[in-house]
Amino acid sequence: MYTLRSLFSFGHSPLSHYIGAASTALCIALAALGNASAQTNSHTQIQALLQSGQAQQALVQAEQALEKTPRDPQLQFLKANAEQALGQTEAADASLTALTQNFPELPEPWNNLAQLRAAQGRLAEAQQLLEKALISNPQFAKAHANLAQVLLAQTIGHLEQAQQIAPNAQQAAQIQALRAASSAQASPAGEATIVN
Repeated sequence: MYTLRSLFSFGHSPLSHYIGAASTALCIALAALGNASAQTNSHTQIQALLQSGQAQQALVQAEQALEKTPRDPQLQFLKANAEQALGQTEAADASLTALTQNFPELPEPWNNLAQLRAAQGRLAEAQQLLEKALISNPQFAKAHANLAQVLLAQTIGHLEQAQQIAPNAQQAAQIQALRAASSAQASPAGEATIVN
């Protein structure tokens, strides 16, 4: 049976590929706002640490910076990315959930939270979260791409169930073709350099 982990494992999934770019997009969007959340030296340093694979140091710096500015959504997002990179799924989940509640207009936290749900095999929840990201920004290409991946995984799952109930060659061929398409998308060229 097809495993969802191959689609949604953190290091090499089509969804995790988009998370790094989402982090960069959030930094740019918040910097463009020109308010207290704008890009600071702390943001830049934490992002550089994440890009260089130093997630633990990034987390420490994000937590220290959040002591000074606890409502900074960019710092909260970078903290969640560091937690996710360190495999602290529950902490990342809590951080991203808080961001979606406090700043529902930002699509990136919805997107990253969806990635966590998808990695847990909770595809219906991931779909709902990605749809919320797209409500907040219908032009958010990464959320569209991630939603396509979730829908593809759901389609494969339903076809596999149908195949178990009533096997036939046409369904088997569809499953195989969709798996191949999914695998081809799992390692696109030019992956983002930011870890989650």
